[in-house]
Amino acid sequence: MSPAHDLMIRGAARNAGRGAAALALLAWCLVVVGALVRAHGAGLACPDWPLCFGQMVPELDLLVGFEWGHRVMAASLSIALVGLAAFVLRARELRARFLAPLASVFGILGLQIVLGGLTVLLGLAPWTVTAHLLTGNAFVISLVWLSRGLLEYAAAAPAPRIELPGSIVLLGAGCAVLLVVQLGIGGLVSSNGAGLACATFPLCNSDSLAPTLSGQVGLHVLHRLNGYALCIAFAALAWRARGSARIGRLATAALAIVVLQVVVGIANVLLRLPLEITALHSALATAIAIATALVVREALAARAVAQAAVDLPAPAGQVLEGAR
Repeated sequence: MSPAHDLMIRGAARNAGRGAAALALLAWCLVVVGALVRAHGAGLACPDWPLCFGQMVPELDLLVGFEWGHRVMAASLSIALVGLAAFVLRARELRARFLAPLASVFGILGLQIVLGGLTVLLGLAPWTVTAHLLTGNAFVISLVWLSRGLLEYAAAAPAPRIELPGSIVLLGAGCAVLLVVQLGIGGLVSSNGAGLACATFPLCNSDSLAPTLSGQVGLHVLHRLNGYALCIAFAALAWRARGSARIGRLATAALAIVVLQVVVGIANVLLRLPLEITALHSALATAIAIATALVVREALAARAVAQAAVDLPAPAGQVLEGAR
């Protein structure tokens, strides 16, 4: 490959990475709009799917506008993603590297479209609402992951990475698992109308931290308890990774967002679920998902570098972080 051609391919990867980041931001906004659709009780404002009252463009009021606007945003994002994919896949070098990641993004998008239709057709069944929320966050993460891959490919030199201690990898994995659980419980809390099942804080209905683990109160209690566990896990990860520049910064940022999310969650209860706080709560949840995904990605990349170096002698004077 000539230097000029290599420069052109890296420039295309850089532009595509920025485009993927813009789509990730739009997908993030789509998650927040979806939360506002639920908060306004507009989930069935369009009672059919994919049309709305049998029309492409229905007569609009506030509720129909929320639901129909959500669909228009999703359709626009899908079309833009097709354009991005066409831009990336036209270059042989990028096609070889990013065909599989793009296929994964489209697979998640297809699942999200199906779940969106089922959410309407099944009358907002809690399992569809929760699965739609989880898949929406997975879609945002997949776009962020794609963007980082493209931008790293475009860089003149790969970002330096060193082996991570096993404890950091395990803590990162634990944070990811707790986050998935938290998002799932959050979706069930919302879809079952359990947002105010515990109307006081820190005790649940001035009774105890966990008066029951069943019914609406149980869902709310589990959401709180798992939130505390997530906060503790990220605090442990940030402390353990404080000497690892890249993953340490990511873990600290994630911890800060988690703490802010706890504060917003408390405000959501004490202020009786105001729409603005509900939207912020959803936005921060996706921000935590992005930060967690970047932590996991960094851990996997560091592990790949360490694995590749197993059979290579370390340069004189170099000490891997895991051996400290």
